[in-house]
Amino acid sequence: MGNSEGIFSTPRKPQPNRCEIAVSDLVPFLSGQGEEPLEDRVAALERQVQALERQVQQALSSPEASRAERPAASRKRHATTGPLPRQWVSVLAFAELHRIPQQKVLTHIDISLLPVHRGAWNDHDGQEVKLAFDAKGRQAFYPLYHDMPLFVPCSRCPHALPGHV
Repeated sequence: MGNSEGIFSTPRKPQPNRCEIAVSDLVPFLSGQGEEPLEDRVAALERQVQALERQVQQALSSPEASRAERPAASRKRHATTGPLPRQWVSVLAFAELHRIPQQKVLTHIDISLLPVHRGAWNDHDGQEVKLAFDAKGRQAFYPLYHDMPLFVPCSRCPHALPGHV
C-alpha cells in the first residue's frame, strides 16, 4: 500500500511483542524525502524537549505544585511497617504466582510501569514484604504480562475488580 499522503498502512502484529510494517512505508525515511533535513528535525525536537523541561521545572517550583504533592484528606494512609494491609499483596509473591521473573517486575516498577507501595511489612506467613500491590497495581500487572509465554493466569485474572487479590 502506498504512502503518498503520509498515512501509514496498518501494522500487523503476528506475535506478541512483534510488529510488522510494509517496507513501502519506510521508503520516505530511507530515501531522505523528509520535509527538512534530519539534523534540523533533531534540533527542533531538542528545543521542544528543553521548553518542556522548563515548563515542568516551573510547575514543580510553583506554590500550586507544593499543594498538589500533599495527599488528599480523603486518601487513606497505610502504615509502612507492621502487618501487610489485608487488601494488598506482596509484589514478589504475585509475580511468582503468575510465573513472571521477579527481575522483570522490579525493572518495570523502577520505570514506573507498575504502581507499588513501599514499606517493611510482614505477610500472614511472617515473610518480610518490601513492595506491595494494591488493586491498582494488580490491575496494571495483567495487561503488561498476560501475553508473555511464561504467564500463568490465576482464577482472579485479570484482577479487574477492586479488592480482589
